[in-house]
Amino acid sequence: MMRPAFYIILFITLSCRLFSQVNWTAFENLNDSMHKQKKPLLIFVHTDWCKFCYLQDNKTFTDSLVFTLSKNFYCLRLNAETKTAITFINRTYTYKATGVNTGQHQLADYLAKEKGLVSYPTTILLNTKLELTKRLVGFYNANDLIKHLILMAH
Repeated sequence: MMRPAFYIILFITLSCRLFSQVNWTAFENLNDSMHKQKKPLLIFVHTDWCKFCYLQDNKTFTDSLVFTLSKNFYCLRLNAETKTAITFINRTYTYKATGVNTGQHQLADYLAKEKGLVSYPTTILLNTKLELTKRLVGFYNANDLIKHLILMAH
């Protein structure tokens, strides 16, 4: 029979994990936020169908140290297949169809393209002047992402 202490520890562990999800900022709120306080940006470029995007979203971004370090950034999510127009750095980006049911958002193309391709997931780090500092292509686990976040925070 399991002890009540086990259930308490299990509950606390699961609760901490559930509540340590990165706080995502919407692109439409970014200008106001940057006027109030300058911070570097972390932009997570993903799609709904990408398994590695799902893993990074549900494993990496729920890590307690990633959560703590992410408070030093404005964190934004960009679904590369969204059809919503997004204004970023005074320019509006839109979805561009490439076929009947395929296409990609121009902002994903602008931010995540490396060597002519956009890979999912890609995590973009921009400094407070909105200059590209790092483009992390592919899945990053918590330990690997933490190294980059620490470098950017200092």
